[in-house]
Amino acid sequence: MAKLPDAIKKAISQQDVFPVATSNQNGIPNVVYIKYLKVIDDQTVLIADNYLNKTRDNLLNNGKIAFVILDGDKGSFQIKGKAERFEKGSMYDEVQSWVPERLPRAAAVVMTVEEIYNGAERIG
Repeated sequence: MAKLPDAIKKAISQQDVFPVATSNQNGIPNVVYIKYLKVIDDQTVLIADNYLNKTRDNLLNNGKIAFVILDGDKGSFQIKGKAERFEKGSMYDEVQSWVPERLPRAAAVVMTVEEIYNGAERIG
């Protein structure tokens, strides 16, 4: 497993939306914009499941996930890992308190960071 450096955690905290990619069991990709994504610790990222239809199905069948961030000074970073979906528990409770009530807040998607790339170079 990889650990998110402080500079990447800072870049994540400053980005408004995140392109998040998953794929189904046949390898067909799906990319969506996610607004509610935040770092929990060096190896864990929390994503709110609001309107995740294909993404939800892909995660339940495959679990692989990746997202991209852009740092004005250091370029782009791709974060890859494995995700689990929770409809109860502490991460679900966090989604309920963090995401506005007007949104579905259906579940918490908890990503464990496995790889980090800066451009084509693996850095974690």
